[in-house]
Amino acid sequence: MKTTYKIAAAGLYSALALITFTLENLLPPLFIPGARLGLSNIFILVSALTLGSVWGFAVLAVKTVVGSLIAGNFSAVLYSLPAGIIALLLQLLAIRAIKCSVIAASVLGATVNITVQNTVFCLVAGAAEYFIYLPYLALISILSGAVTGFVVVLLLKKLPARFTGLHVNIKE
Repeated sequence: MKTTYKIAAAGLYSALALITFTLENLLPPLFIPGARLGLSNIFILVSALTLGSVWGFAVLAVKTVVGSLIAGNFSAVLYSLPAGIIALLLQLLAIRAIKCSVIAASVLGATVNITVQNTVFCLVAGAAEYFIYLPYLALISILSGAVTGFVVVLLLKKLPARFTGLHVNIKE
């Protein structure tokens, strides 16, 4: 794929991730504080799988930084960016090295993301009592990761190979 195409596609994925993040941010949390479906991660994972890891991390950075500015909570970058980087790295390793399914990798990513976010938040805020939410957040992340992974698989199957750059079947 040409670099110009990848830049344009990464911009599109970033815009879609930001729109999804902003719309989801308008909704109340799921059951407990900090719980969200994380649907914007669909576009981050699709970009990483179709454009390459570097572009996936670029879309993640744009979504996290600009999304935090839009939400008016720039301090969220402190715990969202490290969590996103670690989660995406583990997802890509699971898919490429271990040959894990996209859905399973998405569940892994969602669970790691919320664990790292919660841990960094507790360390930065000096509020260890928020660790009590972690088991509940992990359960919600399993559901949200499965939904996100399923949508990623659908997108990768429905988009023509010339748009995704994929010429192999994606393991569900």
